Amino acid sequence: MHTDFKFHPQVTQVGCYWGDGGHTELYLIEGDDLALIDTGCTNCPGEYVAPALAALGRELTDIKVILNTHGHFDHAGGNAALYDVAGAEVWLSERDAPVAADLELQFEKYFAQNDTLVGRADRLPASKETLYKQARPSKIDRKLADGEVLDLGRGVELRVLPTPGHTQGSVSFYWEREGLLFSGDALPGRGSRPGGFPLIYTPAAFEQTLDLIGSLDLRALCMSHHYRTLTLSTESVKYGAAIKGHVDECRQIFRAVARGLRAALRERPGAPFLEVGRAATAAVAQNMPVAIDQDTGLPQWGPTAILYALWQLERKAEGAWR
Repeated sequence: MHTDFKFHPQVTQVGCYWGDGGHTELYLIEGDDLALIDTGCTNCPGEYVAPALAALGRELTDIKVILNTHGHFDHAGGNAALYDVAGAEVWLSERDAPVAADLELQFEKYFAQNDTLVGRADRLPASKETLYKQARPSKIDRKLADGEVLDLGRGVELRVLPTPGHTQGSVSFYWEREGLLFSGDALPGRGSRPGGFPLIYTPAAFEQTLDLIGSLDLRALCMSHHYRTLTLSTESVKYGAAIKGHVDECRQIFRAVARGLRAALRERPGAPFLEVGRAATAAVAQNMPVAIDQDTGLPQWGPTAILYALWQLERKAEGAWR
């Protein structure tokens, strides 16, 4: 079953399911040619994009350009499958291009830590196998520069905005005339799974991203997942006051996790990551819902991303101060 939502005369959201309960929103953009923002995992173009296009009287071969918000498997993992059918060009931020093109690099940089940091290196082969089932390496035809405008025709002009935090090379596509922002995973709330932590791998730049998005005049915020926050509903397209509310609650969540991590570090100077991460998770869970893994003491979803990145930042700052 596919789900699609045409919320603008030239934009259709396509919901895609993959793996064990994963879900990614893609966006079809109708300019002179058809463009697709993100492709999901390997199964998504055939299982979900094709039926959505059929409802529009189109087919996969009509897609000429793939625009990736970043290089992760659930956003760029379907690039190769779509290229096989349509021959579409792939446009992606220069900073994230390497992880889309090299799954080994992507695994080592982002996902291996979920096993190694909790003492479960024995799970690495299975984790890597799962990644390779969900994605294929992507070719890159054009590396996007911050601030450039992509003219897709029929009035569709998308500005490439750097929105790091989730990854260093994450970008959002801003259609200023229509007030639409396609933000990928730039605003992850508490994550999309119940009781999780946000997947923020480069936290030093995250609040700058929040400031930038908060400064835009938006009619609709078009996200890639049904993110959970503190008080808001989980719709992936937000309008009006809900846009500011989502940005604000992302900031509150980020700061709550950062406070918990810093407090845990102060109380345990020199302690290893896992000890600090467990204490930080317990502290955050006093103020917002967290599903804690009984084996690791970390969140079941997003267990290491933001905690380990913040731990590294704090340890680095501590060393520089000394």
